[in-house]
Amino acid sequence: MKINKIVLAFPVRIFFCLLLFFVKIGAAWSQVYLETEVEGVKGEALENVMAYLSIAHQKEDAQLAEGVIRRLHGKAEDEIKTALAVYGYYQPRIEAELQQHPKRWLARYRIDPGPRMRVGEVDLTVTGGGAEDSAFQALQQNFPIKEGEFLNQTHYEQGKSALQRLAAERGYFQANFTQQVLRINLETYSARAILRFDTGPRYQFGPVTFTETVLRPQLLTRYVPFQEGEFYQSSKVVELQTALVDSDYFAVVEVEPRPQQAAELKVPISVYLQAEKRNRYSVGVGFGTNTGPRLNLGWKNRYVNRYGHRFSFALNTSKINQTLDSSYIIPIGDPRTDQVRIASSIGRRSTVTSNSHIALFGARRIVARPGGWQETLFLDYRWEDFDVGGDSGLAKLLIPGISWFRRQADDPVYPQRGNRLSLELQGAAQELLSNNTFLQLTLQGKIIRRLGRRSRLLVRGDAGATWVSDFANLPPSVRYFAGGDQSVRGYAFSSLGATNERGRVIGGKNILVGSVEYEYRFLDKWAAAAFYDAGNAFNNFSSLEVQQGAGVGVRWISPVGPIRVDFAFALSKSGTPFRLHVNLGPDL
Repeated sequence: MKINKIVLAFPVRIFFCLLLFFVKIGAAWSQVYLETEVEGVKGEALENVMAYLSIAHQKEDAQLAEGVIRRLHGKAEDEIKTALAVYGYYQPRIEAELQQHPKRWLARYRIDPGPRMRVGEVDLTVTGGGAEDSAFQALQQNFPIKEGEFLNQTHYEQGKSALQRLAAERGYFQANFTQQVLRINLETYSARAILRFDTGPRYQFGPVTFTETVLRPQLLTRYVPFQEGEFYQSSKVVELQTALVDSDYFAVVEVEPRPQQAAELKVPISVYLQAEKRNRYSVGVGFGTNTGPRLNLGWKNRYVNRYGHRFSFALNTSKINQTLDSSYIIPIGDPRTDQVRIASSIGRRSTVTSNSHIALFGARRIVARPGGWQETLFLDYRWEDFDVGGDSGLAKLLIPGISWFRRQADDPVYPQRGNRLSLELQGAAQELLSNNTFLQLTLQGKIIRRLGRRSRLLVRGDAGATWVSDFANLPPSVRYFAGGDQSVRGYAFSSLGATNERGRVIGGKNILVGSVEYEYRFLDKWAAAAFYDAGNAFNNFSSLEVQQGAGVGVRWISPVGPIRVDFAFALSKSGTPFRLHVNLGPDL
């Protein structure tokens, strides 16, 4: 009996499979396709017509009954008129045709849009506190709908939204339209926009309250970019939220204005904070032609105490650098930008021209200055046992200095327009715990400009000068060298400079390096580049030997910045036919 059941099961299965197959074939045979054609309009008007046409939205439905198709076709003329009226076409002529073919329907609409209406008058009046506000005055001057232009009702709606949005952004929480109308006169064939917008009074910032958190309230209030009693601006609220998020103290930041709780037009601001974990551990690997493979291990204590102090420790190892670094950071002034940093470092630095064992201890005071500048005052004590060009030395230097840095870019990852500029002055004196006297000034800059829709021009330059009493005892970390990914490509990192009597590179007192690069983006995330670099480190201009490099490269624009692969040729020295340079990071 068991065998018979199995034998009978197979015919039943085959029967049902065949039945399902024929059902599918029958469904496919009975499908009816619907096509829609619109002629006579184009651009935004055509897009709007297609958006309004109900019948155009049903073309993917293959099971439409004839009655449904004819009903949708009957609605089409009114839908087209409504869609065209948005763009000022109030006298269209429409020829509608519905054709039935075997397995196919064709709905065709031939449109003569007729004349387009113009805006005769824009009567916009702002009352209340916003009447004297320069932001509202500027919006009135640049209102989206203008007299004499062709009517576009989307511009009218955009203008209304702009008024409401500006009121919300600038603290006019009682703002409303007392009149809003767009009058269409078919006799004069013109439109008149009438808008009466009463902003009401402008609110001010009230007190800011923070939830209990790991930091003292006195530190948190220094993140607030406004004072109580200032006129309200939503951009300031966003700035506060961004500052707290960027501080790295908090995992959750919620900044909520409460205008409904305002007293005497002062809006209280409530800030909810949830602390990040105290400790952060990191592991990083990378590769660069200058450094070779890199490994970085780090530990950061985000908040040592309620004053917001931080501590970090890092182990960095690569072909040229092996260091143990630590730093203690104290926020001061505006904690978004200002800090005191106490740092120490011990390690080894090795290049093709020098070897050094370095111990460093120093302090830095970093503050923001007007114009986007960052100013750093520093005092370092450097101990460096070095060998360069076959000569050895031991440098002990107490180095005070000051630097200024500014970066401006329209995009932090892949800018089309931007620049970077830094200037540093440092020195030491034998009378102040040093075994050498020197003064050094270094200027570095880079400019990026867009050329056309897909091209960029990148220009960079380095210049520096050193006045020193005993160059032989100046350590390699303070001397200038050229060559490498960010210098003269085609040459190894720090392989260029003045030479000694044995012909070995020993660096230089001065440096001049320039680079120009043209880049063309041939795909959304890919670009090709051609470049020319020139310069060198030298002791005096009479002995300057300009070294030149040129080549081509490819860039992949990653989320963290371009990955650059360059094939560079040394034009001034024979030897390696070309050098491969690989680098990752933002352009500025």
